Amino acid sequence: MWGDRADGVLVSRPESAAEARREVEFALYPLLCSPDVSLRPAHHARAMDASLVASELVGHVHHHTGSSRECLLVCLLHSSEITIVVTDPCDADLPRFPPPLDHGRAGVESAFWSVVNRVAHQVDVQALPTGGRIISAAVALTGP
Repeated sequence: MWGDRADGVLVSRPESAAEARREVEFALYPLLCSPDVSLRPAHHARAMDASLVASELVGHVHHHTGSSRECLLVCLLHSSEITIVVTDPCDADLPRFPPPLDHGRAGVESAFWSVVNRVAHQVDVQALPTGGRIISAAVALTGP
């Protein structure tokens, strides 16, 4: 694990999904301790959503690679959302959304992708020229 937080950006190489959740909590600390007490409950609820998204994305990479060297987590904090960006060395297509009901291995893959797409209000996947992809998921910090 290594991390750096500056100007609303945190970069790390989490060694587990649990560590990814802690990194998101660290990135969101300035908002969770906001002097505007009325915003704290909304930020806290959405912070749990953001932690879940990070956990699912990082867990997916670790499931396929078994290594933290392959996974880079970037958290970009804005006033109304956090964008979670994860590098994924896998080139396989992600499941369709909404995923088909399947209780086998494809069902596990679909469950990960379903959680990310249901919790984040914007999800983007970009292929990397050297192989793999970057998955970005934005989670609103206030509102419903």
